[in-house]
Amino acid sequence: MVGTGPHLSSIMMPYLPLGLVVAALASGDQPRPSVRSCQVCHRQIVATFIQTAHFHTSAEATRQSVQGRFSEGHNVLRTGVPGVYFRAEGRDGAFYQTGVDSAHSRSRTERIDLVIGSGRRGQTYLYWRNGLLFELPVSYLTASRRWINSPGYPDGQIDFERVIVPQCLDCHSTSFPLNADRRAARYSGDYQLGIQCEKCHGPGEAHVTYHTSHPADTLGQFILNPARFSRDRKVDNCALCHSGARDPLRPPFSYRPGAVLDEYLALPSVGQTPVPDVHGNQVGLLQRSKCFRSSPGMSCSTCHDVHRPQRDVAAFVPKCLTCHQINQHPMAEQIGERMMASCIDCHMPNRRSRAIEINTPGSRVALYYRSHEIGIYRDVTAAVLRSPVEKRNP
Repeated sequence: MVGTGPHLSSIMMPYLPLGLVVAALASGDQPRPSVRSCQVCHRQIVATFIQTAHFHTSAEATRQSVQGRFSEGHNVLRTGVPGVYFRAEGRDGAFYQTGVDSAHSRSRTERIDLVIGSGRRGQTYLYWRNGLLFELPVSYLTASRRWINSPGYPDGQIDFERVIVPQCLDCHSTSFPLNADRRAARYSGDYQLGIQCEKCHGPGEAHVTYHTSHPADTLGQFILNPARFSRDRKVDNCALCHSGARDPLRPPFSYRPGAVLDEYLALPSVGQTPVPDVHGNQVGLLQRSKCFRSSPGMSCSTCHDVHRPQRDVAAFVPKCLTCHQINQHPMAEQIGERMMASCIDCHMPNRRSRAIEINTPGSRVALYYRSHEIGIYRDVTAAVLRSPVEKRNP
């Protein structure tokens, strides 16, 4: 994801306690089968899942995964400092970023090795150096098709030194083991990019091994099915990455589906709980909603199917109508036929994120995300009723 702000700035910095890093180094129980292993028996589920933003939230840098514009006239980011700019280039099948300070006749170039972000809104890029990952200084905003300063990098400075710590990767990959030598911690090359099946279903090696030799057994063995979790554990599965910035209590990648998340990530101190942000803490917003508090069985999966892309907000309306009756809506006559298309736009509007702000040489631009605090927003309803009927994205 792209932008700057308290949420992203904090999680991108190397603040993990030494004890947690050492424990992560010793952890060897990472899930090994990839989504391709699951495809043998779950072909249709995999076919739709690999189209989701979750699956593409990190990837190797290729012509298919990198969405930035590299053509002449569209590949330069000017800064607020005269003579300092960044250039994005593609050559010999690879992609590069170069920072140039023409006033001091110096420059620095690094190759784009990994992509962070599905590209639906934007992408940030990483590069390898001595077994560690660093954030490149320029990100790409997809909607406006422009290059911007990456999270945490101030405008006008040629800086390539923001190290990527394991907690960042815990939400943007399935596994990213660390190797240790006597001098420094380094990432292993045996990593799994994107959110794959094991992130939500737990380690799958025993499951794959068993069903390969027992093809007639159709009851899933040695695997977790989140659909059978209690509501709290279902929500925890999503809250691992969608509950905002929280301090780690255990090493990154140690959480397993079905566990109590509060034992892995610390809750904010009493009196210090910030208002959940529409980007960083969708779970917190949902938990504040009357719908959630009044519906003991409601969880994220009540509305979301993580196995397939969901882009048309009108498709969520039937979920609302399982509890709410159209004829009981106080504005049913005024809303009319829009009742079947505008539930989400009116009751879960797009709101400005305080966690993500994009700094440019002349302005600061915010991104908007769908609020998961389901409620009554009269000003939003009035605006929706004034607007033409159209299909809106979540």
